[in-house]
Amino acid sequence: MKNMTVSTRGCSPLSRRPGRPRFLGPFVAGAALVVILGLACAVPGYAADPAPWYFTFYVQQSYPKQTVTNEQIQQINGMFGTNFDDWSDVANLSVGAQLFKRVSPYWKLGLQVDYSSGAIKGSATVPTEAGPAELAFEQRYNIYADLYAVAHFLPCPSCTKVVPFIYGGMGMGYEKDRTTLTLSNQYINEGLQVDNSGWFPTFSAGLGIDVPLSSKDRWYLEFGGAYVWARMTNTVPASGSLAPAPEVTADTDFTGPNYWIGIGLKF
Repeated sequence: MKNMTVSTRGCSPLSRRPGRPRFLGPFVAGAALVVILGLACAVPGYAADPAPWYFTFYVQQSYPKQTVTNEQIQQINGMFGTNFDDWSDVANLSVGAQLFKRVSPYWKLGLQVDYSSGAIKGSATVPTEAGPAELAFEQRYNIYADLYAVAHFLPCPSCTKVVPFIYGGMGMGYEKDRTTLTLSNQYINEGLQVDNSGWFPTFSAGLGIDVPLSSKDRWYLEFGGAYVWARMTNTVPASGSLAPAPEVTADTDFTGPNYWIGIGLKF
């Protein structure tokens, strides 16, 4: 840890930035979700497939950019001489499920839902003008969830041992998080709290394979990878003596690659 003395005033790494204007992306994505869901339900199942429905449960590892958030954590580390983790240092795991209907030799249409929660946090003793004090940081995502309209294109409909697919989806995501920073000892009690939540459009594209467990078994394993585009920027209230302004910009950037492994059942 660096040996440095800091003032307890005006030391928040969050900066004042103008909020970005709202746009029609969430409404467009929501409308597309309804359209694709309607198509999946209205189109008859593929007659040559005796089990046209596919349900998959999976575990996913994501690598979100979180560029602005990670920069703010590193600003805290640089200012106080700490070594708090940022989101690139932890596993970003989620669980999800998909329900597809095969509507032709080449296409499956359906829905996908994902859920996760988690936090990064740390504490350290740092020198201040009021003597050694405990600095504690936490950013907690109470919930991240999304709902996608998804499609699989099957380039090899006759494949049975390994079934490759091209994946694409669009939908809506929701997240709720809280960031806190406290600096305290017997003489001082400084703090910062920022709450952020909201809906945002999200898009994804990738590749994968389904591997039937046997030639007659309706159970299969699924392996895949995709790239996600999803970002939410809000102007939100900031409270506490370490807040640089009454409102700050909260930037949540889930854009990045992800990989998953799942197990599924045809019925």
